This record gives sequence, C-alpha cells and structure tokens, in this order.
Amino acid sequence: MTSDGRPYAPYRYKQIVSECYYLSKNCNTSYTDLLKITPLERKYMLELLNKEAERLAEAQQEAKARMQKSR
Repeated sequence: MTSDGRPYAPYRYKQIVSECYYLSKNCNTSYTDLLKITPLERKYMLELLNKEAERLAEAQQEAKARMQKSR
C-alpha cells in the first residue's frame, strides 16, 4: 500500500508506463524495446534526460537575460 492507502502495484505500474512513454518520446526508441531494459538502465536514462532538460532550461534563461539586457 502507498502512504495514502492506495494499492502499490497499480500505482507503480502507471509510473513505469509513464517513464517508458517519456523515454520512447525523447529517445526515438520503441516502447516495446524499453520494456526489455533493466530498471537501473531506465533510471539512468531518465536521470540523463533530466540533466539535459535542466541544462537547456538554464541556457534558455541565460539567453533570455542577455536579450533583455541588450534592449
């Protein structure tokens, strides 16, 4: 059971499906291929995508700040 009293299995299954969808969308890999990777590989891939998204967001903020300064 989760901390709020819901069954854990359906909750975790939905998380795994969401993770595989996100990876499939961003890595151009089929969903069925992602079901064959280990949980550790999935975790590493998600971490790498999150780091990349953070770097991109920082670069966008810096570019936005530079544009506002040049006005």
